[in-house]
Amino acid sequence: MRKFLLMAVLFCSVALTAQSQEFKPFRVDGGLGYGIPVGDNYDAGLTFYLEPKYAVLDKIAVGLRWEGSLFAGATDDETSASASLSSGYLVTGDYYFNNNKFRPFAGIGLGLHRIAGASASINVGAEEVELSTEGKTNFGGLIRAGADFAHMRLTLSYNYAGKIGDETHHYLGVTFGFFIGGGRK
Repeated sequence: MRKFLLMAVLFCSVALTAQSQEFKPFRVDGGLGYGIPVGDNYDAGLTFYLEPKYAVLDKIAVGLRWEGSLFAGATDDETSASASLSSGYLVTGDYYFNNNKFRPFAGIGLGLHRIAGASASINVGAEEVELSTEGKTNFGGLIRAGADFAHMRLTLSYNYAGKIGDETHHYLGVTFGFFIGGGRK
């Protein structure tokens, strides 16, 4: 019985090792994209990220993601405006559905988001200007799906960054990026 168990563990180890040797395990992703905020406080904005990751298996990668987003908006009468800058630090995981050249994936991430917001309100008749700033750190996350092809990456993600005051900081991001490393051996 011991020999059987030892052989089974050895067989599984060899099978997992052989499976994970098709791709280089370490890579760094980076990208830039378009952010569409949820809610009426901001117009669309800019999102960007940098994410080193390690492939535990060919189909499973874990990483550390730093992302940023910048949103701004104004009222219809242009008497007030607001802007938001957020920075997120997340632990991520991706699952790749195949090992082909075109590799669709789905992933999640959890971590902290630091949000800084500023707003200005101008009353032309009374010649008044009101400025306010606020900052907060929230627990947040992301859900994403996309595909890798030829060291390029296209991703659609929903980012949950929490609230600051009455304003929510959730956004849909469409990013185009690249990665260095991680190709076939």
